[in-house]
Amino acid sequence: MADYSSLGISRSVAYNPDVDVSQIKGNISDEEKQLAVKVFSHFVSTKDKSYGAGVGQRLKMVETNVWGKGEPTSYGETIFEIDVRKDMCNIFGTLHGACAAYMIDPCSVSSLVVLGLAMGVDGTGVSQAMNLIWHQPARVGAKLRIVSISMFIHGRVRSARCEIWNGEHLCVSAVHSTVNPWYLFLYLT
Repeated sequence: MADYSSLGISRSVAYNPDVDVSQIKGNISDEEKQLAVKVFSHFVSTKDKSYGAGVGQRLKMVETNVWGKGEPTSYGETIFEIDVRKDMCNIFGTLHGACAAYMIDPCSVSSLVVLGLAMGVDGTGVSQAMNLIWHQPARVGAKLRIVSISMFIHGRVRSARCEIWNGEHLCVSAVHSTVNPWYLFLYLT
């Protein structure tokens, strides 16, 4: 296994060779896919420890890529899927706005994590700003595809865009900006 300790990742996420990534499409190694899934799972956590974990645990990573690896314009892309259930909906039986925002948070960061792995930097961070636009509702039973693309990683600042799709219908689009508070501790001390 590659040594990701310089990224600060191994401090909070243990390598788990039992994570099955054989069904995840993409152009990164299985080892990087395993680490990306583990980082995602760490931040989603469990119901007794974290808000929304019941929904977060149902998000399934189906594809992860790094495009233009080694180039200044490289970017990470992740795709997740989830079926809309009643516990994700408002009183009208459509995806609740807060649930959409919750799913965008870890999914958008996942694209930054995979790009960070390719760049040799820690792509994680805490939310700084999130701008969401709701385009149309998704009803109970809809199979959603959440597509995230990293936009920027430099120093402590990271940003990604994310879209929630129901088939060919765009439901929500977002830009998520994060800051890595550990950067100063890990790299400047």
